[in-house]
Amino acid sequence: MRAVKNRDAVSNVTRLERRQDVRDRIAYLVRQEEEVLAEKRKRIEERLWAIHEADIGDFFERYDKEVTDKNGNIETDEKGAVLRQACERPKLLADLSPETAKLIEDVSVDSRGRLIPKLYSKLKHAQYQRQGSTARCQPIIRCRADLHARAASRELGISIDLNYTFHQPKKADE
Repeated sequence: MRAVKNRDAVSNVTRLERRQDVRDRIAYLVRQEEEVLAEKRKRIEERLWAIHEADIGDFFERYDKEVTDKNGNIETDEKGAVLRQACERPKLLADLSPETAKLIEDVSVDSRGRLIPKLYSKLKHAQYQRQGSTARCQPIIRCRADLHARAASRELGISIDLNYTFHQPKKADE
């Protein structure tokens, strides 16, 4: 009995697949999924490039500090002007733009109680970019059996999820 139902489903799918409106709809849906994936890839790639191009200097600001002697007294030059020393400190997180703040992986506290930003690793994200370039070369394949199964499942009122994911191959030592 099951074989008869399977043959019926296949013949119904084949008949539906010959209809131009069904072929157009399938082509539209496949193209739409590819556009969504392309947009996701674009956002990920932009983020990876932002991490790659990040400059730690953007997270610090320069300020002038009064020079003091070992007793804490402010030092002056021969004309009586206060001596100043150029110093750097981390910018306040609230002063960073949201796009710049997204580049911070971690924040640590130094001995003076200042928050020190740590950026994402450029090396690690460069490796992700190289891996992503090979993954982009793999086309999304919609096989005929997939399309048959989807059409048959709709006709029979069955829900089938046939989403594709690309996983990294497991290493031999795992």
